[in-house]
Amino acid sequence: MFDRSNQDRESYERYVARFKMLTDVLSALTQSFDLEHTLDDILDKVLELLAMNVGAVYLINEEDQGLTLVSQRNLPAEILECEDGLKSARMLARHEQLQCKLAGPLRSKGEIKGLLFVGDLASCPILRQEVELLTTICNTIGMFVENVRLYQERIRQIQIESSVLQVSAEVTSELELDRLLPKIMHIAVDLAQVDGGVIALLDEERHVITYPHVENLPQDLADITVSREEGLSGEVIASGKPTVIDDYKAYPQRIPAFVEAGLTSVAIVPIVRGERTFGALSVLSIGQAKAYSERELAILTAIGRQAGIAIENAYLYENMRYYARKITQAQENERKRIARELHDDTIQSMIGISRRLEALSTTEQTLPDSAANRIRELQQATSDVINRVRLFSQALRPSTLDYLGLLPTLEELIGAINRHDGLRAELWVHGEQRRLSSEVELTLFRIVQEALNNVIKHADAVRVVTVVEMSDSNVTITVQDDGVGFQPSTLAEHPATASRLGLLGMQERARLLGGVLSIDSTPGHGTKVTVNVPA
Repeated sequence: MFDRSNQDRESYERYVARFKMLTDVLSALTQSFDLEHTLDDILDKVLELLAMNVGAVYLINEEDQGLTLVSQRNLPAEILECEDGLKSARMLARHEQLQCKLAGPLRSKGEIKGLLFVGDLASCPILRQEVELLTTICNTIGMFVENVRLYQERIRQIQIESSVLQVSAEVTSELELDRLLPKIMHIAVDLAQVDGGVIALLDEERHVITYPHVENLPQDLADITVSREEGLSGEVIASGKPTVIDDYKAYPQRIPAFVEAGLTSVAIVPIVRGERTFGALSVLSIGQAKAYSERELAILTAIGRQAGIAIENAYLYENMRYYARKITQAQENERKRIARELHDDTIQSMIGISRRLEALSTTEQTLPDSAANRIRELQQATSDVINRVRLFSQALRPSTLDYLGLLPTLEELIGAINRHDGLRAELWVHGEQRRLSSEVELTLFRIVQEALNNVIKHADAVRVVTVVEMSDSNVTITVQDDGVGFQPSTLAEHPATASRLGLLGMQERARLLGGVLSIDSTPGHGTKVTVNVPA
């Protein structure tokens, strides 16, 4: 009876210890969503619970339904060296040195998620309790694996949605095509985690496909032009369907230059906007092939749609810039014509009238004093009109701009402000002085002219400084006053205000040259207008 009592106590203590360890296993499964780290921890607890020292956890790959070894303890070297998970598991189950073996499928909702294997080099009795315990643990781990994968999939979906929103925000805010395409390509390559990429665009006028941007590929590929029916891009543009090519070298319509660049596998999607296809977006691997999942293809398809919207906007903006440039040129030509007519016709006629009045006032015939005074008044009025017309002609189109260039014209403009407006204006020039193209000189003059007019009309300033900085590739002009200032953030809110239209016009003029205009102003602290253009 005493021996029986001791056995019952030992059995009870053993069951208590097992229950505690099983509780620890269940607790560990609820503490983290880190799959591999948690499975490592669980495997240690299971081996301790079953008093064994060899163990492994295999999980089924969702893509190819193969097995992957994710956690192991004390596996024989030949099994660790085996790269095929299914073959590795079979070798482990048949291994002759393991005297004691237990294995169970990791199940969840009737589906097998993986395999748990435990064993020992020493023989041990396989009791029913151990099998039942292992089955319970396997089912619990199976549910854990299912939950973690659901969690990870949800996280991936959130990341995809976030990435697509990021793509939308970044690419739709860019209107310059040469800056837009690198953004699209960089985002696609980064999200797909590939070696490089290509953007192909359809030129509908010439019926050809060009490759204006390549990522991590020889830049001379950007010079290639093919007919709209050629190559993988031509196929996708025609069909409007995403495509994956596992071996580009074996693709019948391959382009030799891309084969020479080392392309292996390619995922390509159309760049579309509604019913219109603009081109194709490709991501690719170089050297080693890559398998593209449906999820990655869905991400690229979403990027292709966003890219289509952005590229259409860029085309519309480019057309708008083209027409704006033509309108500006026509406006300037008309200004030049009117200025010339004022100078060559109106002013000369007024000068002729002034001289006739002068001749009349100096005639030998004696005129009544009232008549002489009247003639002198008319002569003075004529001189005043001549001066005003001359100033108006200069404002329309300074002749010095065509003959002497930007800097002498700005000096003339600054001098006129100092003579007539009661505002102290200064001009500073840094860098090597040189002539610029007529379009650049005219645009910069108009921007400075508008900025100084705004200072005169609205700033209530005492001093304004215009600084011209010339480098080898750029020209930067700053107009800064010490006036009342304003709040620039309200520009977009009230664009119809006259002064605001002037500022918006300055910004558009800078953009027509591929430059940037910024306005820095604070109420009570003056205004600083800076324009930077390539020249």
